[in-house]
Amino acid sequence: MKQLCALNIAAIIFALFNAGSASAQLGLRPGAVPPNQSKEFQLAAAKKVDKLVGAEFRRKQIRPLPKSTDAEFLRRSYLTAVGRIPSYDETVAFLDSEESGKRVALIDSLVGSYGYNMHMFNWWADLLRATDSFQNTSGAPYIKWIKDAIAEDKPYNKMVHELVAATGGGWQNGAVGYYMRDKGMLKDNMANTTRIFLGTRIECAQCHNHPFDSWKQMEFYEMAAFTSGMKIGARDSFSSYLSDKEDEDGIDRGLRDVSRLIRYAVFDFSVADAGDGSINLPKDYKYRDGKPGERVGAKSLSGFGKGVRVSLKSKAKDAGEARQEFADWIVSPQNPRFTKVIANRMWKRVMGTGLFEPLDNFSAGAAPSNPALMSYLEELLVDLNYDLKAFQKVLFYTYTYQLAPSPVQHPARSPYNFNGRQLKRLSAEQIWDSLLTLKIDKLDSRKGNGYSGGAIMFGNRPVLVGKKSMKDLYNEVVAIESPGAVWKYAQDLHKQIKNDKGGGGKGGDKMKMEMMMAQKARSYGQDMRASELSSPMPNGHFLRQFGQSDREVIENSSTDSDVTQVLSILNGHVEKQITSNSGAKVFKMINDGRTDSDKIDRIFLSILSRKPSEDEKELFLNEFKVNGRSAVRNAVSALISTAEFMFVQ
Repeated sequence: MKQLCALNIAAIIFALFNAGSASAQLGLRPGAVPPNQSKEFQLAAAKKVDKLVGAEFRRKQIRPLPKSTDAEFLRRSYLTAVGRIPSYDETVAFLDSEESGKRVALIDSLVGSYGYNMHMFNWWADLLRATDSFQNTSGAPYIKWIKDAIAEDKPYNKMVHELVAATGGGWQNGAVGYYMRDKGMLKDNMANTTRIFLGTRIECAQCHNHPFDSWKQMEFYEMAAFTSGMKIGARDSFSSYLSDKEDEDGIDRGLRDVSRLIRYAVFDFSVADAGDGSINLPKDYKYRDGKPGERVGAKSLSGFGKGVRVSLKSKAKDAGEARQEFADWIVSPQNPRFTKVIANRMWKRVMGTGLFEPLDNFSAGAAPSNPALMSYLEELLVDLNYDLKAFQKVLFYTYTYQLAPSPVQHPARSPYNFNGRQLKRLSAEQIWDSLLTLKIDKLDSRKGNGYSGGAIMFGNRPVLVGKKSMKDLYNEVVAIESPGAVWKYAQDLHKQIKNDKGGGGKGGDKMKMEMMMAQKARSYGQDMRASELSSPMPNGHFLRQFGQSDREVIENSSTDSDVTQVLSILNGHVEKQITSNSGAKVFKMINDGRTDSDKIDRIFLSILSRKPSEDEKELFLNEFKVNGRSAVRNAVSALISTAEFMFVQ
């Protein structure tokens, strides 16, 4: 394909983009397979996407780049879909295959894998700021809820609705972690909600009318009213009783810590109700549409489809209907921002650049780079029942996705026409997981090696393994009817923990394995995927050095470079775990080569997912002659240090 002239390439791609309307194929016959389960539907939808992209090429007289090589497509797909480079065996199997549909088959395999779930968690964790711990308690139920939702392929609209309308205890319903993450800051939580799910930034309007957009301070408070008064924590009398007992003279320190564990995990980690749907304006409110301190009812933002308004006189709302209606309004297909924003987020996740940027600040005057395509993607997502996995498969199937990498960097935040793949540096998680692929065998076959967070952690160690989990503890405590009985429960639990010798009980083997993984992750085990380690890792860890989000603000990761990254590659983590580790899988694979030439091929296939060019082969053969046994290690170190390894092409 590379040898064809640019004019012929354009003619070929235009023909592919306009191979006929897919409209007839996109309609479902009675009894047909639902679109999100239909390969025929998804392939037809991919052709429709290509047609809309191609129309922009013709309108703007743009010549697209040629189709990517198999090696480029392979590496791009692994990094985008499962967050790591392909292994040597995976690379050879794909490149050697002569099957005509191998690209579609590869996508099906990747998107249906455990690796997809784990990499998708990285995306969700950055968006929702998921962390291992909240104020005084564990964030594990929230993380487990997110991972379970991904594994179940829960529809996006259902997932969002469950987050926004969440009630109950954290160990009963992990979705309440969405509010516990912002405990005591419900106004900030509302600003995050509109930013994440509606692509609208209204936080400036918390203090004054927005200086650059149409949002008013009144509108911010009307939105904040949906969650105002929402009670965080349950059974205050029980919590206060335990707190008083903990402060009594002579109380054993271990018993006090057990009581705090119960108090934080059961009573404090809870959303007891859904608020009353009204809020007081600030005392310094200065605009004519309200008075300082005036109480106003909840009202959804104007211009976002059919709105929701809660009357101050309505007594039916104090049982939680206001937040339920708010959740209904957010996820409604008639809400123009909800579907548009997630369709654009998924487009960027697959294609590398959004149809509009920034993703979370879509103003009324903004327009996507391809409005017709944006509209179709919204319709498609609704047809797919908000199945993000099926939606991404459609995008992966497109010819647009398969175009070669562009040698020209497109200016940030200016409209992009997707006539070639923009180069993007790997995320910290992609780099970590790619290095793991070079170190250990069959990384994604180890299903279940992500810590579920269900253990009772006491004194920084798992206790009562196989005997009692945090969910068991939660269920037992909430069934107790008096504060005194809860204190007695704490005393009994303290005795159990002191006498715990580890293991035993029904299901002990499974729990033991979970605890082993928990301890491994807590000690920053080197052989865990990024999504299976602590969320986030501490400052100074490799992941943080390479830009992992601290999860303090939405999508706070970075791909900027600095000296610490170079040092980590040359004489830090990479040197220790890969280049000086003779037991790493990559060296075992290289040593299976019979000749120097074969070994060089294996190095390139393992690290860059391609064979070396003639010039590269000659250069490395000379290195082997000069440096002998150390040449292999030098070659591995050199390729890991290249921009080609560090970028998605």
